[in-house]
Amino acid sequence: MLDLRQLRALEAVAEHGSVVRAAEALRWSQPTVTHHLRGLERVLGAEVVTSGSGGTRLTAVGEAMLSHAIAILDRSERAVDEMTELIASGRRRIAIGVFPSAGARLLPQVVRALQEAGFQPDVVEAELDPLMTAVVGLRLDAAIVYDAPGRPTVLPPGFRMIPVRQEHLSVIVPAGHPLAGRTGVPLAGLRDDGWIAGATEADPVDAALARAAEQAGFTPRVAMRSDDYAVVAAYVAAEFGVALVPELALPVHLDAVATVEIADAVFERRIFLVTAPTVGAPARAALEGALRTVPAVEPRNPRRGHGAS
Repeated sequence: MLDLRQLRALEAVAEHGSVVRAAEALRWSQPTVTHHLRGLERVLGAEVVTSGSGGTRLTAVGEAMLSHAIAILDRSERAVDEMTELIASGRRRIAIGVFPSAGARLLPQVVRALQEAGFQPDVVEAELDPLMTAVVGLRLDAAIVYDAPGRPTVLPPGFRMIPVRQEHLSVIVPAGHPLAGRTGVPLAGLRDDGWIAGATEADPVDAALARAAEQAGFTPRVAMRSDDYAVVAAYVAAEFGVALVPELALPVHLDAVATVEIADAVFERRIFLVTAPTVGAPARAALEGALRTVPAVEPRNPRRGHGAS
């Protein structure tokens, strides 16, 4: 069985580059550090450190074990902190992550639901890949994520990925655009406009637009890029281009933009709740319920209801 002291010894040697300096950092004796490293090697059946004139470094097995050691130590510290708080306040902490465009719309209801269920949420905002890495590494208990076509998610045993809502993506244009507020517009009707795209070419929303535009016979011309949908909306309002924006990021209170309803393309993505084995049924039920009951966005359109020109 692994001993947390073995993992602390490995982490300290990796950080300080020698058994002597690791012992000083841990306030252990040098033989104690060596003893725990040898114990880890017996558990793994291979050497985890090697020593030379330049100090002590991790072997390939030690390097591979280090990320697990850090995650286990982090989780063990969190467990003690959470139980201490539970004993003191009667509330258990739960760490939850969310992708940026969902934060403003989903988090207030999620936080409230968790608090009402007796939990104290710690919220982290990050992009999709860091969120998934943090959940699998048990640094987060749960995460609100979206599907990325062509990138299937494989989770370890005990983890759950639960679909909680379908999100519509809308095309937004400047309020003075000829198609502002129109319905039944073919996507090719926007072929001459510049598009405000995501910060990188791998952005899933841009990929969805590119696929639909290819079917409509054109390639979107990227006018500007941003990874912040508030900035994207501001660019559109300033008439720098048009944009495809997720429902959760629509600027409901910004009168300087309007939506255009596209007739020949459906832009949607699924929102999922990913939970680690650390999440029990009460917290999972509170999270699922909150995410499913957040109402859809109804943006104000200056010219809603007009037919396509």
